[in-house]
Amino acid sequence: AAIANSAPSHPSELSNQHQKQCSELGVISTISTVIEKITVSFNGSKTNNINEEVRNNYAKSLLSTCKNFGQVGSKLTQEQRSKIDGIAISLSAYSDESPAKLPLIGDHDLIYSASPGGSSGAFGPLTGKVTQSFLGDVKFINRVELLNGVVKIELNAEREVLDGNRIRVIFKETAFYLFGNEVARKEVKGSGVWKYEFGGIVDINENEEEKLFLRVLKTPSTFVIAQRCDFF
Repeated sequence: AAIANSAPSHPSELSNQHQKQCSELGVISTISTVIEKITVSFNGSKTNNINEEVRNNYAKSLLSTCKNFGQVGSKLTQEQRSKIDGIAISLSAYSDESPAKLPLIGDHDLIYSASPGGSSGAFGPLTGKVTQSFLGDVKFINRVELLNGVVKIELNAEREVLDGNRIRVIFKETAFYLFGNEVARKEVKGSGVWKYEFGGIVDINENEEEKLFLRVLKTPSTFVIAQRCDFF
C-alpha cells in the first residue's frame, strides 16, 4: 500500500517528472561540455605558451652561438658547424607552417653562412656585411659590402615558391660598385633549390619585446638570416 501511495496518481505526473529529469540531464550535459571546452582551451593556451618559450630559447641560442663563432662557417671547425646545425634542427620543429610562403619585404641581415663561397661575405682576409633586399615577390638582391661600403657586390636573383618548404632561386647578374659608382656588371647563370628549416617571428628580448623575423635555410649549406621587426 505504501508503494502504491508513492506512485504518481496521474499519467501527466509521470510526464512532468520525466521532463524534469531530462531537463536536469540537459543542463548537466551542457555544463560538462562548457567545462570540457574551457579545459581544452586552457591546456591549448598553456601548450602554445610553452612552445613559444621553447622556440624563443632555441632561437636565442642559435643567434648567440652564431655570433660567438662568427658569420663565416667555412672558417669554423667541423665541431662548431655541427653545433650550429644541431641547434637549427631543434628549432626547426617550431617553425611556422609553410615557411617558404611567408611574405618577404625590405632588408634582411645574414647572421651565418656555411657556404664556402662569397655569399658568406668572405673575400680573402676580409668579411663583409651581407644583406638580402627584396624588391617584390620575385626579385631580390644578395648584397655584400666591404670596407664599410667602399666596395659593394650585388647578385641579382629571382625566386619561385615550389611548396611550403622550398623555393627555387635563379641567379641573373652581378654588379660591382666602388665608392657608390657601378664599375662593372655581368650576366651569371645558375640556380638552386633552397629548403626552409625554419621561418617565423621570435622574441629574443622579453623585457624590451625585441622581435626578429628569423629564417634558417639549407642551400644545401646552412644559412641563418634575420630581419628586425620594429613594426610588430
